[in-house]
Amino acid sequence: QTRARELFLQGSVLILLDVPEGSEIGIDYNSWNVGPRFKGIKMIPAGFHFIYYSSVSREGQTAPRTGFFHFFKSKELLVKRWDAFTEELNDKNINDVLVDSLRASLMDLDSSLGPYPYETFKKWTTLTNYITEALVARIEPLNR
Repeated sequence: QTRARELFLQGSVLILLDVPEGSEIGIDYNSWNVGPRFKGIKMIPAGFHFIYYSSVSREGQTAPRTGFFHFFKSKELLVKRWDAFTEELNDKNINDVLVDSLRASLMDLDSSLGPYPYETFKKWTTLTNYITEALVARIEPLNR
């Protein structure tokens, strides 16, 4: 419980706007299907993470996974929006006014944010301990 409180106070938040219900969203080792109230993930430990997603058709067919790497800083708020045309998360139409508004309303959004699955964090950091921001910048595609 102490660790949960620490992560709540120091952890980062990933807000994902307009993600269609049923889509798959994941971070590091864990993925979930989006429910009607889902707005993102909270209590994310600082460091290197892989966020991935795939859309799901009305018939239940899952599209291939797409994702991106991100180095979260303590207390960071990262906002992405679902683009229904490209079926991707991006930061188009995300501006400082929106981010500030979301930051101010984090307590109201809390019940719509899933907690980072801390039980797999040690395993994740063991795998990614030597990956640096500079390495990711060097190998990640330019059109991310």
